[in-house]
Amino acid sequence: MLAAVVLVLLHVSVVDVDRGQVLPDRAVEIADGRIRAVRAVAGYRAPQGATVLDLAGRYVAPGFIEMHAHVLFPPLDEDGRPMPWFDRETALAMLRALLRYGITTVRDPGDATEAAVTVRGMLARGEIEGPRLLTAGRILTAAPTRHAVYATVRTEREVREEVDWQAEAGVDFIKVYQDLPPDLVRAAIDQAHRRGLRVIGHVQATTWTEAARMGIDFICHAAPWSAAYLPEASRTGYQETIFGRVYWLEHLYLDSPALKEMIAALVDHHVSVDPTLMAFRTKFWGDDPRYTENPRRGEAPPKLWAGFARRSNTADWTPEQYRAARTQWTTLLGLVKRMYDAGVLLTAGTDTPFPWIIPGVSYHEELRLLREAGIPDAAVLRMATVNAAAALHREGEIGRVEPGMRADLVVLRGNPLAEIANTEKIEMVLREGVRHVRK
Repeated sequence: MLAAVVLVLLHVSVVDVDRGQVLPDRAVEIADGRIRAVRAVAGYRAPQGATVLDLAGRYVAPGFIEMHAHVLFPPLDEDGRPMPWFDRETALAMLRALLRYGITTVRDPGDATEAAVTVRGMLARGEIEGPRLLTAGRILTAAPTRHAVYATVRTEREVREEVDWQAEAGVDFIKVYQDLPPDLVRAAIDQAHRRGLRVIGHVQATTWTEAARMGIDFICHAAPWSAAYLPEASRTGYQETIFGRVYWLEHLYLDSPALKEMIAALVDHHVSVDPTLMAFRTKFWGDDPRYTENPRRGEAPPKLWAGFARRSNTADWTPEQYRAARTQWTTLLGLVKRMYDAGVLLTAGTDTPFPWIIPGVSYHEELRLLREAGIPDAAVLRMATVNAAAALHREGEIGRVEPGMRADLVVLRGNPLAEIANTEKIEMVLREGVRHVRK
């Protein structure tokens, strides 16, 4: 016996993100949290007892997937130091905001292990409101730290012990940080894969090329920042600071053999990359009122917004440094475009809640920035849905509006294939068939 249909979305245009086309005047049937059928309305009759929503003129797209959100990242105290643990009120507000903006699945690439696993379970059971959560535990770093989101490891043994602890705790991924040298990154990948876990890398001391060949699964951010990718004559002048990244971009040759080799390694080893352009936009424009006085700042959890100015990595930059950074923006976009053109599996993420990145709101700006890099709207939408689902190995569950998929959907008042900014014209969000109506 077929399950009773609990909801029908009638007269909708279904966005087929794989083919980059719209299927007009469809009925989407939802039962038991999944899509049961997608049918043409002509000759269609809704099953008896179904709740039918006439949504003529609306577009139904897959729920968006945020691939870089630290949902339990501690806010800062009045002295600008991270609190010793996540703030429950802030975390809950952040999760609600993400869902409100159409994000139905989140990958957290590093948080306090035990708390993140607990919150993931509470979301799965519907005990708190928010997206589906897949999470890494504490980020493996070589630096001494008392921050709740990092774990210090200095030897291969310590790496393997930390990976084992996180595996036993139940994380979905292991995350390695920029200061880990190749031998420790290799140990983390080896031990994680032994435990059936995949590895996310924010790597720099280990180059992206090396990490890809070691078998890393994901890489974060738009650029590797490793001196190895600069011309040899420029390497001695490179300082690994926030402003040093501007120097790195100034001296980068986008068509260098080293960068081509890196991109080829990402493709050959099926490494997924989330560029997080927002993380750099908000640094390079860190003095711009559109961010520092964002008219939508009221949508950010209050404690997060209060901490942004205290945490901002570029707050001490001079006007000249900001101008220098902005002149290099097109170089950063060019690097992302080259990865796209070569066939790297790109996804969408923001690195929220770092300074000026508002949970949910900034995700849609990230999509617009990817379009600014020269990536077509349809491809950007795939990055936000099917690409991310494939990267997460969840392509049979999420990322498409098809029978059998989880009913993670957004109802939009505009066609996102025609204009990517329409992703923000959200009227309703469905998470496994449960409606969340935008006010």
